[in-house]
Parts: sequence; C-alpha cells; structure tokens
Amino acid sequence: MRRLVTALAALALLLLTAAGMKNADALAQNCRSVSLRWCQPIAAETAEAARENQPHLTFWCEETATLATSWRQTEAAVLYYWGDASLVWGADCLSGGMPAPLDAGGCAVSTALAWQLFGSEDAVGLTLSRENTEYTVRGVFESEEPVALLPKADAAFTAAELPAEGDAGEDPAARVDACLVKSGLPEPDWRLYTALPAVLAQGLAWLPLAFGTAVLAAALVRRAARLSFPARDAVFFALLGAAALALPAFFSVWPFWLTPSRWSDFSWWSQTAGQLSEMGEAFLTAPCAGRDLAVKTGLLAQAGLALLQCALCEVLRCRFRAAEMRLPRTVAPAQAVCYNETDEEAAC
Repeated sequence: MRRLVTALAALALLLLTAAGMKNADALAQNCRSVSLRWCQPIAAETAEAARENQPHLTFWCEETATLATSWRQTEAAVLYYWGDASLVWGADCLSGGMPAPLDAGGCAVSTALAWQLFGSEDAVGLTLSRENTEYTVRGVFESEEPVALLPKADAAFTAAELPAEGDAGEDPAARVDACLVKSGLPEPDWRLYTALPAVLAQGLAWLPLAFGTAVLAAALVRRAARLSFPARDAVFFALLGAAALALPAFFSVWPFWLTPSRWSDFSWWSQTAGQLSEMGEAFLTAPCAGRDLAVKTGLLAQAGLALLQCALCEVLRCRFRAAEMRLPRTVAPAQAVCYNETDEEAAC
C-alpha cells in the first residue's frame, strides 16, 4: 500500500510538472513586448509621428462592438491595432495566422467568437463586418471570450507595444526611456514589463527540479560526512565542481541589469528594489484588458501548480526518508572468542 501511494504521488508530480511547463510556455507567448498604457487616448498626429520615428511600435485600444456576418451578429471585445497584431495578442493561432502588419483587410478572431459568428472554429477565409467595413479572417486563436483583432490606423489608441528585441540582459526601463525620447510619445501612466511574469513562471515551472536537486545534494553531503578522508573530500570536490559548472549557464540567462557591479553598493540594491516594486505595482494598478487577464490568470495558475508540486516533493521526501530509516542496519558479527588452558583470551 505504501508503494502504491508513493507511485501515485510521483505520477501526480510528473503530471503537474508537465502542466506547469506547458502553462509557462503559453504565458511566455503572451509576453513578447513591453506594454505602455495611457489614461487618455493619444492624438492621431502623435501616434503617426511615433510610427515614423519608431516603425516597430504597435498601437492598439480595446472596446466593445457589434460584429456581424450575413446571418448572425454578436457583441465582442474588439482590439483595434496599428502595426504587428502578434504583439497585441501573443497567443499562437490554432488555424491560420495573425494578419500581416500591412494587411488592412484581415483580422483574427477567438475560438469563442468563431463559434458565435460562424458556428465552427474553422473560420479562416470567412468574412465579418464592423460598421459596413468587411474583414477576412486570417487566423483563429484560442480564447473562451469573444475577441477580435481588427486593423485600424485612426483609432483612439490608449496603448503601445514595444517588442522585446536586442540584448535580453538590457535594462528594460532604460530601453523604454530611449524609445519614448526617439518617438516623441508622452510619458505613459503605466509601464507593463511582461517579461517579468514570464521569467517568474519559468522559474516556478523548474521549482520541483530545483527542490529535488537540493534534497539530493543535502543527502550526498550527509553521507559524505560519514566517509573517511579521501572519499569524503572527493565527494565534496565533485559537488563544488558541479556547482561551478552550473554557474555559467545560470548567469547566461540571468539579466545583466540585475547583477550589481559591486555587491557592497547598497545604493544599487535600494534602486533595483524600488524599480522592481514599481514594475509589480503597475500590474496591479493598470486597468485590466483582455490580454492582461490571460497573463494574470496564467501566473496565478503557475503559482498554484508550484505550491502543489512543492507539497508533493515534500511528501515524497518524507516517505523516502521514512523508508530509509526502516531498513535493517547491517551489524558486524561478534568476534568469536575461546579460552585456552591458561584462561587467556584469544580469538579463534
């Protein structure tokens, strides 16, 4: 019975780990840019000048509108965009693809909206209309909410997406400041650095492996402490060597702007802590759009999966530890002794 419970716990941990990896990858697809938000819509002249100075910028806004086909109509959340549609809604399409940046007659719809308008998810190539303007569906992405991405160059844009290009270790705040200066855009009310929740989700997805590595290393250290001089030092040297070999791989993916030039520079620590606090506060205070909801729910789901994974790891660790303690210890047989005629003790 104990083995069955242990096997079920291990299977559950494996399934949760696979689900966590899948959720982290899906969250990373929705986090491909830095999102700038304004309370008031940007003037059309300002957006046009910004696009001329920074062609990689994508502007968008969200509103509720009525979409119709020749036989059906429904209310849906419409995201008007000008630029790259994949930055506005990062999820990959189940069929077809996102409209090209210069495709003024194409659109993308969610699976829920495809069912409401066309009665099927196979909607690529079909047309829908919005205020006498027809659009051809280029792609269908997965979402339980009716959502449509429609190109429009003269909308009242309240958000802009800055693609995550260049060096991954570059300071994102400095990069956004440089982009605002070059584009001439006003200072945004909120800056959403979506790469942070994506990195956090990836870290939570690898949490069970880190937990298992720490437990294994602790067990090796305990066993090595009971060994004699040459073997004990060899095990400690192997553990330290493995840690030294893993450090370059870790720092290759660690953002450079989170590594201090001097560890004793206390001003750097306070400045970086304040910057991270502002980034987290922006996610909590910014008005929630449809795409933000997917990121927030995905991050909450990742945290819940990580909590369950840690609980299962601790259960398995306790069971293996208890099984190890129940094992019978090998006792060296007592040395037989005999006595000679002069009653002197001697080994037989």
